[in-house]
Amino acid sequence: MSEMAKLLRFLVQGDKEAKITQVSASITATKFTPQLTYARKGMAVYNNSNDASGECYYGFTATMSPSGESMPIPKGAVVNIPVSTDIDVYFLSFSGEVGQQGDLRVIEIS
Repeated sequence: MSEMAKLLRFLVQGDKEAKITQVSASITATKFTPQLTYARKGMAVYNNSNDASGECYYGFTATMSPSGESMPIPKGAVVNIPVSTDIDVYFLSFSGEVGQQGDLRVIEIS
């Protein structure tokens, strides 16, 4: 498959598979494991946290931090993460409440 054909394929909406996965984000960046059989075309995450701050983040390295190489996922928001299966995604919860974990819902389509 040519590079152009591959890129055009990612512009198409999902036509093979879709999965929603619940993820408990913690204060340690955790790598998300794709749940699809086919190559991912799209990914989004919803922050369903119910603690007071509900602060969650995503990034692309295990060493990400809320003040550095990460992007916020506001409480109650849906955020698109435009990456294919070839790119690792990490989630992190940074809450003022001791012991609280972020409650995320990740949707992937292929």
